[in-house]
Amino acid sequence: MADVCGRPMEFLGQGGSVPLCNVLAQAYPRADIVLMGVEEPQCLIHAPNESVDPSEIEHMAQVKALFLRAYGTEARR
Repeated sequence: MADVCGRPMEFLGQGGSVPLCNVLAQAYPRADIVLMGVEEPQCLIHAPNESVDPSEIEHMAQVKALFLRAYGTEARR
């Protein structure tokens, strides 16, 4: 994320949970689970007044691509 956004990543915890994580953890107990996502401005995923700047969608796509490339390289070692 630092490569794309130009500053170190920060960790932030928030209330709530994603049921999918529990299902995945039960099915694959040794797996690490990472959920990253950005929605387009009109999706209002958490609240009626919530939206995302379209540039954040672009940045998260870059972050995911870099992560997957690094993860794939590391897995082959």
